[in-house]
Amino acid sequence: MKHLFIAIYALLISVMATSQVVEPSAVATPQTPLTRPSWVAMHVGGGFQLNAGGWRERYNANAKFDLGAEYQHKEQWLLGFNYVPYTGGWVNTDSLYGDIISDANYLFDVNGNPAVIRTYMRGFNFCATGGKIIPLKQSTLKNPRTWSLQLIGGVGYHEHFTKFQFDKGLVPQLEGFYEVGHDNYRAGYCFTEQVRLQYMNPNTLSFQVGLGLMQGFTKNMREWDMSTFRAPDAKQTDLGFGINCNLVIPIVIYTKSTVRETEYFE
Repeated sequence: MKHLFIAIYALLISVMATSQVVEPSAVATPQTPLTRPSWVAMHVGGGFQLNAGGWRERYNANAKFDLGAEYQHKEQWLLGFNYVPYTGGWVNTDSLYGDIISDANYLFDVNGNPAVIRTYMRGFNFCATGGKIIPLKQSTLKNPRTWSLQLIGGVGYHEHFTKFQFDKGLVPQLEGFYEVGHDNYRAGYCFTEQVRLQYMNPNTLSFQVGLGLMQGFTKNMREWDMSTFRAPDAKQTDLGFGINCNLVIPIVIYTKSTVRETEYFE
């Protein structure tokens, strides 16, 4: 019996001693935060915009392109620029030509025939942008695929005018000084806001889909308005609401201290 107690006591001592020995691989170490990639994202796309404010008096809507690039820092914030040209044929020509329209509501060419005149909206805005990135699916250097919601604001320059297309020499009422008197060329500063959903994957297709607002504060750059035969309104507020879709070329930025293999143990 005595030998049994000694054996049990020796077993307990050995178990206690073993429990104090910790394997080196089991030592708890603070988990290193995973490195999120930073991007340079170049995008190109287009969209459609509905207009309001003073803009709507001549242009109800317009198509637009969207060209730009951003530096997107570790799915936290972004800085960049946007260049957005405007184009479209939705021009309200009521009272556009003033008193040079005949009683039959036609503008006649030098041959006495109704003139064929096409009108288009042209212009652009160029803005410096910045914003907050909200990751919906966080990425790592090992797996850079990610979805994110982006809240973006911008400030910059905005201009627009009416382009006339007709056979030169047949409609002298709209050539030279008279053309610039009818084109309503306006320019000024603007603010933009955008909510954008972005999918980034450097291995396949990347894209953005967004809704945007634009507020432009412009003045007429012409000295005389031929449609009203008086000096043009000095200031105007242009409002726009649009949607756009872009294709993105993402470039992941790596630093010398980045070791992508360490992320295999995430």
